[in-house]
Amino acid sequence: MTALVFPVSNDELTRRADTCQKELLAANVKLTTPLVSRLRLQSIVPTGSKGDRITGARVTFSFTVEPSDCNTWGTIHGGCVFTICNAAGKIATAVVANGAKNIVSTDLTTNYLAGVTVGSTVVVEIECLRTTKSIGFLRGSIKDDKDTLCYVCVQNVSFEL
Repeated sequence: MTALVFPVSNDELTRRADTCQKELLAANVKLTTPLVSRLRLQSIVPTGSKGDRITGARVTFSFTVEPSDCNTWGTIHGGCVFTICNAAGKIATAVVANGAKNIVSTDLTTNYLAGVTVGSTVVVEIECLRTTKSIGFLRGSIKDDKDTLCYVCVQNVSFEL
């Protein structure tokens, strides 16, 4: 079986992700900046290509849950889950839609399946399924350190090229 070869190097995809995360940090309000800064890029896997560009990618991050991320029951707060999915989705969009700027979520749905407690390191996986000239379609999940599916999300974003 021949390995797929994609027209964009992994170094370039990582550069795109890093640039977008830095832009998010520069533009974010004080409430979300600490959360977004703790997302650690683990991998970028292109899922399709057309000509000289990639058409989709799966971007994986890790994140350690801190007490400030939790609700009164000691599990990660829904607002934190939303913020993580929002930021990761924007980064995944920037990876696929090279040159995308002013990335804004137009729709983000999160579903909570199980709680995650303080000290857990979670895996955040966001897949940019497709982009058009101005819209991105994404889906994602958050799993705990026992590989339990805890949260899922579906997201649409709008952007400028």
